[in-house]
Amino acid sequence: MKKKDEITTLIQKYLEDSCSSEELDELFHLLNKDGDHQQVEGALYAYWKNKSTYKNEMEKEELDEMLSFIHQQMIPAKNRSKTPILKSLKNHFVRAAAILFIPLLLGTLWLTVDKLQDKQAATMVELATPLGSKIKTTLPDGTEVWQNAGTILRYPSYFSGKNREVELIGEAYFHVVSDKNNPFYVQTRAGKVKVTGTRFNLSAYEDDAYSSVVLEEGEVVFLPEKGKEVRLLPTEKLIYTKQTGELLKQKVDVEKYTAWTEGKLIFRNDPLVDVLQRLERWFHADIELLDPDGSLAKHTFTLTIEHETLPQVLDYITQAADLNLENKRIKSTDDTSIHNVQYQISKHKN
Repeated sequence: MKKKDEITTLIQKYLEDSCSSEELDELFHLLNKDGDHQQVEGALYAYWKNKSTYKNEMEKEELDEMLSFIHQQMIPAKNRSKTPILKSLKNHFVRAAAILFIPLLLGTLWLTVDKLQDKQAATMVELATPLGSKIKTTLPDGTEVWQNAGTILRYPSYFSGKNREVELIGEAYFHVVSDKNNPFYVQTRAGKVKVTGTRFNLSAYEDDAYSSVVLEEGEVVFLPEKGKEVRLLPTEKLIYTKQTGELLKQKVDVEKYTAWTEGKLIFRNDPLVDVLQRLERWFHADIELLDPDGSLAKHTFTLTIEHETLPQVLDYITQAADLNLENKRIKSTDDTSIHNVQYQISKHKN
């Protein structure tokens, strides 16, 4: 890790347009290195505070306008200049770094650059959805993507030639703009999904035992890392089991897998372990299933969640299955003054 004064010097040189190509490479490396985030943030804040434009406070309207500008720079249009996004943000950044831009930069929207020496190379955008939330974005080709909680989507700031490829970790619903000559690809750890223009839901969380594709409209082809490709038709679901590599295709009710984009969770004879996992992501909660013999995990539930709170949902589940629900307050690992709630579900004690 570089010393703080070295990082500060590098940040200042960049903001003053005096970075060499080697120093520019190093800067982008720092912005994508977890261990240096605090030092980078400190350097940015120090630079910003020493500028004549420094303010202790900003009007809400000014902050809203700046946030809108930054968001548009994060998701550039096709005809936007291909120069690095950070340069186009500089004038706004100098004034907003400490109170607005740094939380975005060092939080969920981290930018990486491919081929830094090539000024025409597309910038890679990484968009992360925190637990307990969902977002919708539009890709450079017009494709719409709804991201579920705990999801990471990586995509280029513009698509060149036949390259329409994104990377997904988590769950997302895609409405892909049709282009038969230039297929759209979604890369996951299990394989690629190839489409030319369609609507589908893709679930590929790293900690799930399986990945799945549910096709609503059009046609998709799943290209596994190993084995033959599988073609799906509307209302079909493909399940990929990570441990064995097994592929299973079945007819399903598509609404069950897409309703989350409209703020609903639908369960139909789903095992309790899967229900609780989705609730944890949806509500950003800590739910522990005390199930030594594994019998509770297999218990199935049918319910629809729309406006209910997490306590209401857990009360329903535990009462319907005659289970015990307890709340525990545990200290946060980040701040000992903050206590989080952990929900524990178990069988009633005899």
